[in-house]
Amino acid sequence: MIGVDFDNTIVRYDEVFGRVALDLGLVPPHAATSKTAVRDHLRAAGQEDRWTELQGIIYGPRMLDAPPFPGVAKFFAACRAAGLPVAIVSHRTRFPYLGDRHDLHAAARDWLVRQGFHDPAGIGLPVERVFFEETKEAKLARIAELGCTHFIDDLPELLAHPLFPANVRRILFDPHGHHGIAPDIDTATSWPLLFELLVGTAKRLPGGGNNRVYRVDTPTGPVLLKEYFRHLADPRDRLGAEQAFLQYAWAHGVRALPQPVACDRGAGIGICEFISGTKLAPDEVTAAHVDEAAAFFAAVNRHRHEPDAARLPIASEACFSLADHLGCVDRRLARLDAIEPESDLHRKAAAVVAARLVPAWKLVRAAVAASSLPLDAPLAALERVISPSDFGFHNCIVTPTGLKFIDFEYAGWDDPAKMVCDFFCQPAVPVPRSHLERFLAAVTAVTGGAGDTLHARVTLLLPAYEIKWCCIMLNEFLPVGEDRRAFARGYDDTEARRALQLDKVDRSLTRLLDRSRPLSATLRNPPP
Repeated sequence: MIGVDFDNTIVRYDEVFGRVALDLGLVPPHAATSKTAVRDHLRAAGQEDRWTELQGIIYGPRMLDAPPFPGVAKFFAACRAAGLPVAIVSHRTRFPYLGDRHDLHAAARDWLVRQGFHDPAGIGLPVERVFFEETKEAKLARIAELGCTHFIDDLPELLAHPLFPANVRRILFDPHGHHGIAPDIDTATSWPLLFELLVGTAKRLPGGGNNRVYRVDTPTGPVLLKEYFRHLADPRDRLGAEQAFLQYAWAHGVRALPQPVACDRGAGIGICEFISGTKLAPDEVTAAHVDEAAAFFAAVNRHRHEPDAARLPIASEACFSLADHLGCVDRRLARLDAIEPESDLHRKAAAVVAARLVPAWKLVRAAVAASSLPLDAPLAALERVISPSDFGFHNCIVTPTGLKFIDFEYAGWDDPAKMVCDFFCQPAVPVPRSHLERFLAAVTAVTGGAGDTLHARVTLLLPAYEIKWCCIMLNEFLPVGEDRRAFARGYDDTEARRALQLDKVDRSLTRLLDRSRPLSATLRNPPP
Protein backbone atom coordinates (compact mmCIF):
# COMPACT_ATOMS: atom_id res chain seq x y z
CA MET A 1 0.00 0.00 0.00
CA ILE A 2 1.31 3.43 -0.98
CA GLY A 3 0.29 6.15 1.49
CA VAL A 4 0.08 9.76 0.32
CA ASP A 5 -0.46 12.97 2.27
CA PHE A 6 -3.05 15.46 0.94
CA ASP A 7 -2.40 19.15 1.73
CA ASN A 8 0.72 20.60 0.04
CA THR A 9 1.50 17.15 -1.36
CA ILE A 10 -1.41 16.45 -3.69
CA VAL A 11 -2.93 19.97 -3.54
CA ARG A 12 -0.87 23.05 -4.43
CA TYR A 13 -1.89 26.14 -2.45
CA ASP A 14 0.61 28.88 -3.33
CA GLU A 15 -1.53 30.62 -5.95
CA VAL A 16 -4.82 30.39 -4.08
CA PHE A 17 -3.38 31.73 -0.80
CA GLY A 18 -2.04 34.79 -2.60
CA ARG A 19 -5.24 35.33 -4.58
CA VAL A 20 -7.62 34.99 -1.62
CA ALA A 21 -5.42 37.11 0.66
CA LEU A 22 -5.54 39.87 -1.96
CA ASP A 23 -9.30 39.47 -2.42
CA LEU A 24 -9.79 39.94 1.33
CA GLY A 25 -7.42 42.92 1.51
CA LEU A 26 -5.10 41.12 3.93
CA VAL A 27 -1.84 41.70 2.05
CA PRO A 28 -0.40 44.04 -0.62
CA PRO A 29 0.44 42.55 -4.05
CA HIS A 30 4.16 42.15 -3.29
CA ALA A 31 3.31 39.84 -0.36
CA ALA A 32 0.94 37.59 -2.33
CA THR A 33 3.54 35.59 -4.23
CA SER A 34 3.21 32.36 -2.23
CA LYS A 35 1.59 30.77 0.80
CA THR A 36 4.78 31.33 2.79
CA ALA A 37 4.96 35.00 1.77
CA VAL A 38 1.37 35.58 2.88
CA ARG A 39 1.97 33.84 6.21
CA ASP A 40 5.17 35.75 6.90
CA HIS A 41 3.53 39.09 6.05
CA LEU A 42 0.58 38.52 8.39
CA ARG A 43 2.76 37.26 11.22
CA ALA A 44 5.13 40.22 10.88
CA ALA A 45 2.09 42.51 11.07
CA GLY A 46 0.95 40.82 14.31
CA GLN A 47 -2.07 39.27 12.59
CA GLU A 48 -1.64 35.61 13.48
CA ASP A 49 -5.40 35.22 13.97
CA ARG A 50 -6.07 36.49 10.43
CA TRP A 51 -3.61 33.92 9.14
CA THR A 52 -5.46 31.16 11.01
CA GLU A 53 -8.81 32.38 9.66
CA LEU A 54 -7.41 32.53 6.12
CA GLN A 55 -6.37 28.89 6.34
CA GLY A 56 -9.91 27.95 7.36
CA ILE A 57 -11.31 29.80 4.34
CA ILE A 58 -8.94 28.19 1.86
CA TYR A 59 -9.22 24.67 3.25
CA GLY A 60 -12.99 25.14 3.31
CA PRO A 61 -15.11 27.24 0.92
CA ARG A 62 -12.18 28.19 -1.38
CA MET A 63 -10.78 24.66 -1.54
CA LEU A 64 -12.00 24.18 -5.11
CA ASP A 65 -9.80 27.09 -6.27
CA ALA A 66 -6.63 25.13 -5.47
CA PRO A 67 -5.07 23.02 -8.27
CA PRO A 68 -3.29 19.68 -7.92
CA PHE A 69 0.46 19.55 -8.36
CA PRO A 70 1.47 18.76 -11.97
CA GLY A 71 1.71 15.03 -12.55
CA VAL A 72 -0.46 13.93 -9.60
CA ALA A 73 -3.16 12.36 -11.78
CA LYS A 74 -0.56 10.54 -13.90
CA PHE A 75 1.09 9.22 -10.72
CA PHE A 76 -2.14 7.73 -9.38
CA ALA A 77 -3.02 6.34 -12.81
CA ALA A 78 0.45 4.78 -13.18
CA CYS A 79 0.14 3.16 -9.75
CA ARG A 80 -3.26 1.77 -10.73
CA ALA A 81 -1.87 0.40 -14.01
CA ALA A 82 1.05 -1.19 -12.13
CA GLY A 83 -1.31 -2.80 -9.59
CA LEU A 84 -0.02 -0.67 -6.69
CA PRO A 85 -2.81 0.26 -4.24
CA VAL A 86 -2.77 3.86 -2.99
CA ALA A 87 -4.41 5.49 0.04
CA ILE A 88 -4.63 9.15 1.03
CA VAL A 89 -3.93 9.77 4.72
CA SER A 90 -4.07 13.38 5.90
CA HIS A 91 -3.86 15.28 9.17
CA ARG A 92 -6.65 17.87 8.85
CA THR A 93 -8.94 19.20 11.59
CA ARG A 94 -12.67 18.83 10.97
CA PHE A 95 -13.40 22.53 11.59
CA PRO A 96 -11.25 25.70 11.58
CA TYR A 97 -9.75 26.93 14.83
CA LEU A 98 -11.07 30.44 14.10
CA GLY A 99 -13.70 31.90 11.82
CA ASP A 100 -16.80 30.33 10.32
CA ARG A 101 -17.47 26.68 11.07
CA HIS A 102 -16.72 25.09 7.67
CA ASP A 103 -16.47 21.29 7.39
CA LEU A 104 -12.89 20.96 6.15
CA HIS A 105 -13.13 17.19 5.66
CA ALA A 106 -16.17 17.56 3.43
CA ALA A 107 -14.43 20.31 1.43
CA ALA A 108 -11.41 18.05 0.80
CA ARG A 109 -13.58 15.11 -0.24
CA ASP A 110 -15.53 17.35 -2.60
CA TRP A 111 -12.24 18.53 -4.12
CA LEU A 112 -11.21 14.92 -4.78
CA VAL A 113 -14.53 14.22 -6.51
CA ARG A 114 -14.31 17.38 -8.66
CA GLN A 115 -10.74 16.50 -9.66
CA GLY A 116 -11.82 13.03 -10.83
CA PHE A 117 -9.93 10.99 -8.23
CA HIS A 118 -12.84 8.59 -7.76
CA ASP A 119 -13.80 8.32 -11.43
CA PRO A 120 -13.59 4.59 -12.37
CA ALA A 121 -12.66 5.57 -15.93
CA GLY A 122 -9.79 7.76 -14.71
CA ILE A 123 -7.78 7.61 -11.49
CA GLY A 124 -10.24 5.19 -9.90
CA LEU A 125 -9.22 5.76 -6.26
CA PRO A 126 -11.75 3.98 -3.98
CA VAL A 127 -13.54 6.37 -1.61
CA GLU A 128 -12.80 4.07 1.31
CA ARG A 129 -9.06 4.62 0.83
CA VAL A 130 -9.24 8.32 1.81
CA PHE A 131 -8.66 9.16 5.48
CA PHE A 132 -8.69 12.56 7.18
CA GLU A 133 -7.40 12.33 10.75
CA GLU A 134 -7.78 15.13 13.31
CA THR A 135 -4.40 14.60 15.02
CA LYS A 136 -0.90 13.79 13.91
CA GLU A 137 -0.87 10.74 16.18
CA ALA A 138 -4.05 9.42 14.54
CA LYS A 139 -2.48 9.91 11.11
CA LEU A 140 0.59 7.90 12.12
CA ALA A 141 -1.61 5.17 13.58
CA ARG A 142 -3.62 5.02 10.33
CA ILE A 143 -0.42 4.61 8.28
CA ALA A 144 0.52 1.65 10.46
CA GLU A 145 -3.02 0.17 10.39
CA LEU A 146 -3.13 0.26 6.58
CA GLY A 147 0.18 -1.58 6.37
CA CYS A 148 1.72 1.05 4.13
CA THR A 149 5.00 0.03 2.54
CA HIS A 150 5.74 3.63 1.42
CA PHE A 151 4.52 7.03 2.58
CA ILE A 152 4.85 10.36 0.75
CA ASP A 153 4.59 13.61 2.74
CA ASP A 154 5.76 17.21 2.43
CA LEU A 155 6.74 17.50 6.10
CA PRO A 156 10.15 16.06 7.09
CA GLU A 157 9.16 16.28 10.76
CA LEU A 158 6.23 13.88 10.15
CA LEU A 159 8.49 11.39 8.37
CA ALA A 160 11.08 11.65 11.16
CA HIS A 161 8.50 11.41 13.99
CA PRO A 162 9.37 8.81 16.68
CA LEU A 163 5.94 7.19 16.17
CA PHE A 164 6.33 6.88 12.40
CA PRO A 165 5.89 3.17 11.64
CA ALA A 166 9.06 1.20 11.21
CA ASN A 167 9.80 -0.55 7.91
CA VAL A 168 7.81 2.04 5.92
CA ARG A 169 9.85 3.68 3.15
CA ARG A 170 9.68 7.45 3.78
CA ILE A 171 9.59 9.78 0.78
CA LEU A 172 9.70 13.56 1.18
CA PHE A 173 7.85 15.59 -1.46
CA ASP A 174 9.89 18.81 -1.67
CA PRO A 175 8.73 20.72 -4.79
CA HIS A 176 10.75 23.85 -3.99
CA GLY A 177 13.92 22.10 -2.84
CA HIS A 178 13.74 23.68 0.62
CA HIS A 179 14.88 20.65 2.61
CA GLY A 180 18.15 18.77 2.62
CA ILE A 181 18.28 14.99 2.60
CA ALA A 182 17.88 13.30 5.96
CA PRO A 183 19.03 9.74 6.75
CA ASP A 184 16.61 7.07 5.50
CA ILE A 185 14.35 9.61 3.75
CA ASP A 186 14.19 9.77 -0.04
CA THR A 187 13.45 13.15 -1.62
CA ALA A 188 11.71 14.13 -4.86
CA THR A 189 10.64 17.51 -6.20
CA SER A 190 8.05 16.31 -8.71
CA TRP A 191 5.41 13.64 -9.14
CA PRO A 192 7.03 12.03 -12.21
CA LEU A 193 10.19 11.46 -10.16
CA LEU A 194 8.14 10.16 -7.24
CA PHE A 195 6.92 7.29 -9.39
CA GLU A 196 10.47 6.44 -10.43
CA LEU A 197 11.54 6.40 -6.77
CA LEU A 198 8.52 4.34 -5.87
CA VAL A 199 9.15 1.51 -8.30
CA GLY A 200 12.82 1.50 -7.38
CA THR A 201 14.34 2.41 -10.76
CA ALA A 202 15.83 5.80 -9.87
CA LYS A 203 19.16 6.21 -8.10
CA ARG A 204 20.40 9.63 -7.01
CA LEU A 205 23.88 10.44 -8.32
CA PRO A 206 26.41 12.61 -6.47
CA GLY A 207 28.26 15.61 -7.78
CA GLY A 208 25.64 17.94 -9.27
CA GLY A 209 26.37 21.57 -8.49
CA ASN A 210 23.18 23.15 -9.87
CA ASN A 211 20.66 20.34 -10.38
CA ARG A 212 19.64 16.93 -9.11
CA VAL A 213 20.62 13.99 -11.29
CA TYR A 214 19.47 10.37 -11.22
CA ARG A 215 20.28 7.18 -13.04
CA VAL A 216 17.02 5.53 -14.07
CA ASP A 217 17.13 1.90 -15.20
CA THR A 218 14.64 1.11 -17.97
CA PRO A 219 13.94 -2.08 -19.96
CA THR A 220 16.05 -0.67 -22.82
CA GLY A 221 18.95 0.46 -20.62
CA PRO A 222 19.83 3.27 -18.20
CA VAL A 223 19.03 6.94 -18.82
CA LEU A 224 19.99 10.09 -16.95
CA LEU A 225 17.15 12.07 -15.40
CA LYS A 226 17.90 15.65 -14.42
CA GLU A 227 15.77 17.90 -12.21
CA TYR A 228 16.63 21.51 -12.99
CA PHE A 229 16.98 24.15 -10.29
CA ARG A 230 14.35 26.88 -10.52
CA HIS A 231 14.19 30.02 -8.40
CA LEU A 232 12.26 33.29 -8.64
CA ALA A 233 15.52 35.21 -8.35
CA ASP A 234 17.15 33.15 -11.13
CA PRO A 235 14.66 32.82 -14.03
CA ARG A 236 17.06 31.25 -16.55
CA ASP A 237 15.52 28.41 -18.56
CA ARG A 238 18.23 25.80 -17.99
CA LEU A 239 16.09 22.93 -19.21
CA GLY A 240 15.06 24.72 -22.41
CA ALA A 241 18.63 25.77 -23.24
CA GLU A 242 20.09 22.31 -22.70
CA GLN A 243 17.37 20.46 -24.59
CA ALA A 244 17.58 22.85 -27.55
CA PHE A 245 21.36 22.44 -27.71
CA LEU A 246 21.28 18.63 -27.44
CA GLN A 247 18.61 18.30 -30.11
CA TYR A 248 20.45 20.65 -32.48
CA ALA A 249 23.79 18.88 -32.01
CA TRP A 250 22.33 15.40 -32.49
CA ALA A 251 20.42 16.50 -35.57
CA HIS A 252 23.77 17.52 -37.11
CA GLY A 253 25.63 14.34 -36.29
CA VAL A 254 27.56 15.47 -33.20
CA ARG A 255 28.04 12.44 -30.97
CA ALA A 256 30.49 13.56 -28.26
CA LEU A 257 27.55 14.37 -25.97
CA PRO A 258 24.44 12.58 -24.58
CA GLN A 259 21.51 11.84 -26.85
CA PRO A 260 18.34 13.66 -25.70
CA VAL A 261 15.43 11.34 -24.87
CA ALA A 262 12.55 13.37 -23.44
CA CYS A 263 11.67 16.34 -21.26
CA ASP A 264 8.78 17.58 -19.12
CA ARG A 265 8.89 21.39 -19.09
CA GLY A 266 6.17 21.69 -16.44
CA ALA A 267 7.99 19.40 -14.01
CA GLY A 268 11.43 20.82 -14.87
CA ILE A 269 12.78 17.39 -15.84
CA GLY A 270 14.97 16.34 -18.77
CA ILE A 271 15.99 12.81 -19.74
CA CYS A 272 19.00 11.92 -21.87
CA GLU A 273 21.36 9.06 -22.59
CA PHE A 274 23.32 7.79 -19.59
CA ILE A 275 27.07 7.89 -20.29
CA SER A 276 29.37 5.63 -18.27
CA GLY A 277 32.97 6.63 -17.70
CA THR A 278 35.29 8.55 -15.40
CA LYS A 279 35.96 12.21 -14.68
CA LEU A 280 39.22 13.99 -15.42
CA ALA A 281 41.27 15.00 -12.38
CA PRO A 282 42.58 18.60 -12.24
CA ASP A 283 46.14 17.52 -13.14
CA GLU A 284 45.22 15.14 -15.98
CA VAL A 285 44.47 17.58 -18.81
CA THR A 286 46.71 16.96 -21.83
CA ALA A 287 47.16 18.48 -25.28
CA ALA A 288 45.18 15.56 -26.71
CA HIS A 289 42.25 16.43 -24.43
CA VAL A 290 42.41 20.06 -25.55
CA ASP A 291 42.34 18.91 -29.17
CA GLU A 292 39.24 16.78 -28.48
CA ALA A 293 37.50 19.76 -26.88
CA ALA A 294 38.39 21.96 -29.85
CA ALA A 295 37.09 19.30 -32.26
CA PHE A 296 33.82 19.15 -30.34
CA PHE A 297 33.42 22.93 -30.50
CA ALA A 298 34.13 22.85 -34.24
CA ALA A 299 31.58 20.08 -34.79
CA VAL A 300 28.91 22.02 -32.91
CA ASN A 301 29.55 25.10 -35.05
CA ARG A 302 29.94 23.39 -38.41
CA HIS A 303 26.29 24.12 -39.28
CA ARG A 304 25.86 27.38 -37.40
CA HIS A 305 24.79 29.28 -40.53
CA GLU A 306 21.84 26.96 -41.21
CA PRO A 307 18.24 28.01 -40.34
CA ASP A 308 17.77 25.70 -37.34
CA ALA A 309 20.88 27.16 -35.68
CA ALA A 310 19.26 30.61 -35.68
CA ARG A 311 16.50 29.22 -33.46
CA LEU A 312 18.93 28.40 -30.65
CA PRO A 313 18.71 30.81 -27.69
CA ILE A 314 21.21 33.45 -26.70
CA ALA A 315 23.65 31.95 -24.20
CA SER A 316 23.36 32.77 -20.51
CA GLU A 317 25.18 36.06 -19.86
CA ALA A 318 26.01 36.36 -23.58
CA CYS A 319 28.36 39.21 -24.46
CA PHE A 320 28.43 40.84 -27.90
CA SER A 321 30.67 43.84 -27.13
CA LEU A 322 33.52 44.62 -24.77
CA ALA A 323 31.07 46.71 -22.75
CA ASP A 324 28.90 43.61 -22.32
CA HIS A 325 31.86 41.67 -20.90
CA LEU A 326 32.60 44.46 -18.43
CA GLY A 327 28.95 44.78 -17.47
CA CYS A 328 28.72 41.07 -16.72
CA VAL A 329 31.52 41.29 -14.15
CA ASP A 330 30.14 44.58 -12.78
CA ARG A 331 26.80 42.90 -12.05
CA ARG A 332 28.39 39.89 -10.39
CA LEU A 333 30.51 42.08 -8.15
CA ALA A 334 27.49 44.21 -7.26
CA ARG A 335 25.61 41.08 -6.16
CA LEU A 336 28.42 40.27 -3.74
CA ASP A 337 27.50 43.44 -1.83
CA ALA A 338 24.61 41.35 -0.46
CA ILE A 339 26.92 39.11 1.59
CA GLU A 340 25.66 39.36 5.17
CA PRO A 341 28.15 39.11 8.08
CA GLU A 342 26.33 36.13 9.60
CA SER A 343 29.47 34.06 10.28
CA ASP A 344 33.24 34.39 10.41
CA LEU A 345 33.46 32.95 6.88
CA HIS A 346 30.92 35.48 5.60
CA ARG A 347 32.88 38.32 7.15
CA LYS A 348 36.09 36.98 5.63
CA ALA A 349 34.44 36.73 2.21
CA ALA A 350 33.15 40.29 2.43
CA ALA A 351 36.65 41.47 3.38
CA VAL A 352 38.20 39.63 0.42
CA VAL A 353 35.68 41.27 -1.91
CA ALA A 354 36.32 44.76 -0.53
CA ALA A 355 40.08 44.58 -0.04
CA ARG A 356 41.24 42.42 -2.95
CA LEU A 357 38.58 41.66 -5.53
CA VAL A 358 37.14 45.15 -6.06
CA PRO A 359 40.56 46.90 -6.31
CA ALA A 360 41.76 44.22 -8.75
CA TRP A 361 38.64 44.63 -10.86
CA LYS A 362 39.01 48.40 -11.02
CA LEU A 363 42.48 48.03 -12.50
CA VAL A 364 41.49 45.23 -14.90
CA ARG A 365 38.42 47.16 -15.99
CA ALA A 366 40.45 50.29 -16.62
CA ALA A 367 42.93 48.34 -18.74
CA VAL A 368 40.12 46.94 -20.92
CA ALA A 369 38.47 50.35 -21.27
CA ALA A 370 41.78 51.96 -22.23
CA SER A 371 42.57 49.48 -24.99
CA SER A 372 42.49 50.34 -28.68
CA LEU A 373 39.46 48.07 -29.19
CA PRO A 374 36.10 49.90 -29.21
CA LEU A 375 34.00 49.22 -26.12
CA ASP A 376 30.51 49.45 -27.61
CA ALA A 377 31.05 48.10 -31.13
CA PRO A 378 28.80 45.02 -31.56
CA LEU A 379 30.35 41.73 -32.58
CA ALA A 380 29.43 40.97 -36.19
CA ALA A 381 26.87 38.20 -36.60
CA LEU A 382 29.30 36.11 -38.66
CA GLU A 383 31.79 36.16 -35.77
CA ARG A 384 29.30 34.82 -33.21
CA VAL A 385 29.35 31.14 -32.33
CA ILE A 386 27.23 28.48 -30.67
CA SER A 387 28.81 28.14 -27.24
CA PRO A 388 28.40 24.73 -25.52
CA SER A 389 28.38 26.45 -22.14
CA ASP A 390 29.21 25.49 -19.40
CA PHE A 391 32.16 24.20 -21.46
CA GLY A 392 35.25 22.74 -19.83
CA PHE A 393 36.85 19.56 -18.57
CA HIS A 394 34.81 19.78 -15.37
CA ASN A 395 31.85 18.87 -17.59
CA CYS A 396 33.17 15.89 -19.51
CA ILE A 397 33.36 12.12 -19.10
CA VAL A 398 36.25 9.95 -20.26
CA THR A 399 34.93 6.92 -22.15
CA PRO A 400 36.67 4.16 -24.16
CA THR A 401 35.69 6.00 -27.36
CA GLY A 402 36.88 9.43 -26.25
CA LEU A 403 35.62 12.41 -24.28
CA LYS A 404 31.87 13.00 -23.93
CA PHE A 405 30.81 16.51 -22.93
CA ILE A 406 27.82 17.18 -20.66
CA ASP A 407 25.85 20.00 -19.00
CA PHE A 408 24.76 22.58 -21.57
CA GLU A 409 22.18 24.49 -19.56
CA TYR A 410 23.81 27.84 -20.37
CA ALA A 411 24.42 27.04 -24.07
CA GLY A 412 23.56 29.32 -26.97
CA TRP A 413 24.86 32.11 -29.17
CA ASP A 414 27.81 34.04 -27.75
CA ASP A 415 31.17 35.69 -28.36
CA PRO A 416 33.85 33.01 -28.94
CA ALA A 417 36.19 35.10 -26.77
CA LYS A 418 33.89 34.51 -23.80
CA MET A 419 33.84 30.77 -24.47
CA VAL A 420 37.66 30.66 -24.64
CA CYS A 421 38.09 32.74 -21.47
CA ASP A 422 35.60 30.63 -19.52
CA PHE A 423 37.26 27.44 -20.80
CA PHE A 424 40.63 28.52 -19.39
CA CYS A 425 39.41 30.28 -16.23
CA GLN A 426 36.97 27.73 -14.78
CA PRO A 427 38.68 26.47 -11.59
CA ALA A 428 37.30 22.93 -11.17
CA VAL A 429 39.54 21.18 -13.74
CA PRO A 430 41.92 23.94 -14.87
CA VAL A 431 43.29 24.01 -18.40
CA PRO A 432 47.01 24.91 -18.42
CA ARG A 433 47.65 28.24 -20.15
CA SER A 434 50.34 26.50 -22.19
CA HIS A 435 47.49 25.16 -24.36
CA LEU A 436 45.92 28.59 -25.01
CA GLU A 437 47.51 29.29 -28.39
CA ARG A 438 46.71 25.78 -29.59
CA PHE A 439 43.07 26.07 -28.60
CA LEU A 440 42.78 29.61 -29.96
CA ALA A 441 44.09 28.49 -33.34
CA ALA A 442 41.38 25.82 -33.52
CA VAL A 443 38.65 28.30 -32.57
CA THR A 444 39.98 30.81 -35.11
CA ALA A 445 39.65 28.15 -37.80
CA VAL A 446 35.96 27.95 -36.95
CA THR A 447 35.32 31.70 -36.90
CA GLY A 448 37.14 32.36 -40.15
CA GLY A 449 38.81 35.68 -40.86
CA ALA A 450 38.35 37.19 -37.39
CA GLY A 451 41.40 35.51 -35.88
CA ASP A 452 43.45 38.62 -35.07
CA THR A 453 40.52 40.37 -33.41
CA LEU A 454 39.58 37.23 -31.47
CA HIS A 455 43.15 36.80 -30.23
CA ALA A 456 43.23 40.45 -29.09
CA ARG A 457 39.89 40.16 -27.27
CA VAL A 458 40.89 36.96 -25.50
CA THR A 459 44.25 38.43 -24.40
CA LEU A 460 42.50 41.55 -23.12
CA LEU A 461 39.62 39.77 -21.40
CA LEU A 462 41.34 36.84 -19.67
CA PRO A 463 42.06 38.86 -16.47
CA ALA A 464 38.44 40.03 -16.45
CA TYR A 465 37.26 36.43 -16.56
CA GLU A 466 39.58 35.44 -13.76
CA ILE A 467 37.77 38.08 -11.70
CA LYS A 468 34.39 36.79 -12.94
CA TRP A 469 35.17 33.25 -11.81
CA CYS A 470 36.21 34.55 -8.40
CA CYS A 471 32.74 36.11 -8.19
CA ILE A 472 31.14 32.81 -9.22
CA MET A 473 33.02 30.94 -6.51
CA LEU A 474 31.77 33.44 -3.94
CA ASN A 475 28.14 32.75 -4.92
CA GLU A 476 28.22 30.23 -2.05
CA PHE A 477 27.81 33.24 0.26
CA LEU A 478 24.65 34.54 -1.48
CA PRO A 479 21.12 33.24 -0.79
CA VAL A 480 20.33 32.06 -4.35
CA GLY A 481 23.69 30.34 -4.70
CA GLU A 482 23.18 28.62 -1.35
CA ASP A 483 19.67 27.50 -2.35
CA ARG A 484 20.93 26.12 -5.67
CA ARG A 485 23.70 24.09 -4.03
CA ALA A 486 21.32 22.79 -1.34
CA PHE A 487 18.84 21.73 -4.03
CA ALA A 488 21.53 19.98 -6.07
CA ARG A 489 23.48 18.30 -3.28
CA GLY A 490 20.73 17.58 -0.78
CA TYR A 491 23.01 17.66 2.24
CA ASP A 492 24.51 20.38 4.36
CA ASP A 493 28.12 20.89 3.31
CA THR A 494 27.84 24.65 3.01
CA GLU A 495 30.52 25.63 5.55
CA ALA A 496 33.08 23.25 4.08
CA ARG A 497 32.29 24.43 0.54
CA ARG A 498 32.50 28.08 1.55
CA ALA A 499 35.93 27.56 3.10
CA LEU A 500 37.06 25.71 -0.03
CA GLN A 501 35.76 28.45 -2.33
CA LEU A 502 37.49 31.17 -0.32
CA ASP A 503 40.75 29.26 -0.63
CA LYS A 504 40.24 28.93 -4.42
CA VAL A 505 39.55 32.66 -4.71
CA ASP A 506 42.72 33.44 -2.80
CA ARG A 507 44.76 31.23 -5.12
CA SER A 508 43.09 32.65 -8.23
CA LEU A 509 43.86 36.21 -7.19
CA THR A 510 47.44 35.23 -6.45
CA ARG A 511 47.81 33.74 -9.95
CA LEU A 512 46.33 36.89 -11.44
CA LEU A 513 48.83 38.93 -9.46
CA ASP A 514 51.72 36.82 -10.72
CA ARG A 515 50.64 37.25 -14.34
CA SER A 516 49.99 40.99 -14.23
CA ARG A 517 52.60 43.30 -12.76
CA PRO A 518 50.41 46.45 -12.85
CA LEU A 519 48.13 44.81 -10.32
CA SER A 520 50.91 43.85 -7.95
CA ALA A 521 51.09 46.95 -5.81
CA THR A 522 47.35 47.06 -5.17
CA LEU A 523 46.88 43.36 -4.54
CA ARG A 524 49.93 42.95 -2.35
CA ASN A 525 49.06 46.06 -0.35
CA PRO A 526 45.26 46.16 -0.20
CA PRO A 527 43.62 49.25 1.25
CA PRO A 528 42.86 49.09 5.00
